[in-house]
Amino acid sequence: MINFAICYDDQKMLDCVSDMLRTYYTGECEIKTYADGAGLLSDYNRNCFDVLFLDIDTPVLSGMEIAEKIREFDRRVKIIFISKKNELAYKGYLYNAFRFVRKSNLEQDLCEAVKSLNESFSLQREYLVFKTSRGETIRAVEDIKYFESKTHFINAVCNNEVIRIYGTLREFEERIGNNGFIRIHKSYLVNFRCIHFVEKKSCFCRAAKSCL
Repeated sequence: MINFAICYDDQKMLDCVSDMLRTYYTGECEIKTYADGAGLLSDYNRNCFDVLFLDIDTPVLSGMEIAEKIREFDRRVKIIFISKKNELAYKGYLYNAFRFVRKSNLEQDLCEAVKSLNESFSLQREYLVFKTSRGETIRAVEDIKYFESKTHFINAVCNNEVIRIYGTLREFEERIGNNGFIRIHKSYLVNFRCIHFVEKKSCFCRAAKSCL
């Protein structure tokens, strides 16, 4: 399942991009649309997106400004800018943009971007190596739901298993950096992709079915 967010102040454009994504990722994507950047940013703590489509010309907050704010805490998400101002394309790469879609060549550019996304998701998978009592073990970053600090060890909670590993939570936080994990408590480092909702004193992880 790939989670998309589209931020554009034109409903026709929102529908156009949404329809293309649903056609290409039949049954394999979730799409949220936003008419302004403020709405997207306020919703970011409740959703973890894999790809953002941002209109550079969105009023109040431009796509560039949205990208700048998001890159402060999320380096992983892929950003695709959409604009009629082709001369701004080079600026998008200041925020590690994945693609720049020209509104004047919308269908062709969108099609190319979606195909490239699919190839990227197929190839890109990051892994971590852990030291356990049985030796070293490897797990994909996206499969780890959260790290839980215990007195003398750490539990890495994955989809269908819990791995007891050596090290400190601070060490793992430094290793992972801004790769989608956040410290919600002194004892928990949570994969942002798995957070279903956050309340005042608790955080529910969707895939792990746990309330922290």
